[in-house]
Amino acid sequence: MSALDLKRETQNLSVKVIVSESRAPLPPRAEWLILALLCTVLLGQLFLSARQLSQTADEPTHLYAGYRFLKCSDSTVSPEHPPLAKIVAALPLLPMNLSADCSPFPGGEIQQVLAAQAWLYNQNWRPALDRARVAVSIFPLGLCLLVWIAARRMFGLATAIAATILLIFEPNVLAYGSLIMTDLAVTCVFLFAVFAFYLWIKNRTVPFLLLTGLATGLALLSKHSAVVVIPILCVLAAADALIERTSQPRPWTRFLNNLLAVCLICALAIGVVWVGYGMRYAASPAGAPLQQSPDDPKLNPPRFLLALKSYRLLPEAYLQGFATALSISGHSGPAFLDGKIYPHSPWFSVPFYLLIRNTPAMLALFLIASLGMVAVFRKRPREVLFLLIPAAIFLAACTRSSMIGGIRYLLPAFPFLLIGAAAGCVELSRRIRWVRYALPSLILLHALSSLHTFPNYLSYANEFWGGSANAYKLLPWLDTGQAYPEAKAYLERHPAENCWFITGWQWDPKFYGVPCQTFGLFLPSEIPPRVRGTVIVSSTLLTDVRLPEGELAAPFKNLTPKDKIGGSALLVYEGDFDTSLAAAKSERDLMVRAASAGQPGVALMHAKKAVELAPNSPLSHTYYSALLAQIGQLEAARAEAGAAKKLLLQDPLKDEPGRKKSLDQLETWIAASQSAPGK
Repeated sequence: MSALDLKRETQNLSVKVIVSESRAPLPPRAEWLILALLCTVLLGQLFLSARQLSQTADEPTHLYAGYRFLKCSDSTVSPEHPPLAKIVAALPLLPMNLSADCSPFPGGEIQQVLAAQAWLYNQNWRPALDRARVAVSIFPLGLCLLVWIAARRMFGLATAIAATILLIFEPNVLAYGSLIMTDLAVTCVFLFAVFAFYLWIKNRTVPFLLLTGLATGLALLSKHSAVVVIPILCVLAAADALIERTSQPRPWTRFLNNLLAVCLICALAIGVVWVGYGMRYAASPAGAPLQQSPDDPKLNPPRFLLALKSYRLLPEAYLQGFATALSISGHSGPAFLDGKIYPHSPWFSVPFYLLIRNTPAMLALFLIASLGMVAVFRKRPREVLFLLIPAAIFLAACTRSSMIGGIRYLLPAFPFLLIGAAAGCVELSRRIRWVRYALPSLILLHALSSLHTFPNYLSYANEFWGGSANAYKLLPWLDTGQAYPEAKAYLERHPAENCWFITGWQWDPKFYGVPCQTFGLFLPSEIPPRVRGTVIVSSTLLTDVRLPEGELAAPFKNLTPKDKIGGSALLVYEGDFDTSLAAAKSERDLMVRAASAGQPGVALMHAKKAVELAPNSPLSHTYYSALLAQIGQLEAARAEAGAAKKLLLQDPLKDEPGRKKSLDQLETWIAASQSAPGK
């Protein structure tokens, strides 16, 4: 039986269950067999797609941090992310006995990324990456089990089957399910915490209270955004007291009892966090301080965080990560969305991501379910509130954030939305005949839309928006380095005499057999001012608003690609292209390296070449000015700074935040340099 036949059988099974559930319930063994089948389909898709993906951004850093934690009890690498997913990913690497430097890591974020890259690719990296990805697949598997159990307990078998089928073909879950990242980990344990609290509300026994404390602690250990589970539990505690129909105890008393339970859950969760960090405040066994303290003024930490640090109520690495997460979420910078650049992330970012990254069938199911949920609420108000309140609060928190970098930040709301959609549609199908047939049809269309994208779920966009091939025009960060094996296969089908690869990431595509001359954002190599032939460009470079002057992707901004790889992660162009801005950036990078290595003559040569290659680049003049000032040639430095300022003032985008900041810095430097003595 083919995979597609298996999926069709699954859809047919859902129809039979919806129609006949009330007449003849399935025996428990049959239910578990259905669940086992659905879990198998999920894992099959995850493993088959992961085998075709190269390393993605953050994976080596998480893996290196997790391995150091297990081998050295050290949290100084990537402290901005809690350790749960990192530890799970690194566990199967212990039998490989990979090398690891256990001394406290001295560098910042970029140094961590580069060190993790070097560590991974100097080991037996392919088996290590595969093992780690298999290990983290426990989170989507756990999510599948939890969606089934929660939907079954709250609404019945038909809802459980429908919700689980929707989950296992959800392209966003499949996109991140097998990657060494924190997003599926927090999605899984976030649902675990809310469902465990539901079980406690229903039964009010000590084991369920302890289970909720454990689940909440695991959520806090998975990602800092999971802290929103605490206000969610408080709101659910109040909602339960309001909807309780029994006279004893009174609503106010019940609310106080619920709130006391939430306080106990938080205390247990804090204990779990301490256990997760090895019951030690310091990030390093040697007690070495972190590169950036939780109370660093640059992070602008809130007062409650300073109080937590003062009394050492949480581990140092956790507090530092929390401060970093708050700083990033509050950062208001330019954002790319819907083919436009906005001064900051627009208010409609969250609904836009939901509209474009959900399948058309899923959007239709949401509309149908909105009608059915009215009827469901009359019968099961508590269950409906336990779905809608967590999803609404989490999405509202994301809307308040100034930086939404992709659909993965919204994933913790998805299980609640999927169960709610299934419950509303199943209820409506029992009342309206056409819905009974529309529901399995839409589930099948949902699966087909997802399968059509395989294995390029990371660049998924639904058919209403032109599909994955058109997604690069609408969304940022579609390429995270995942499509290098597909690039290799493409070049085998379309051999090119001259091939260039422009990447936005730190690892070289040659690791995956891509036979191109490579340059990019982080790869130190000289770039010719013109390239001719086949050019493969990371689509992220076209949408990353943080890149000054559009350097690397400037020649391709207004061109239609000949082909697309990995959905639209990589774009293929053919022709003769002016890459002088990219060449100038390369020279500036080489200048910085030479200056850092104590080679001022070599650095000066690269700085001059950068200005020659791109005389209209403010950045090239600025770098040259800084180097001249460093070696004591102040008059020449002032002249270069003045040239940079003139070019910035002529820039039509001079009021854009990044360029305005550069202009302000230049003006400050020029004003300060006027009073400096010449040399």
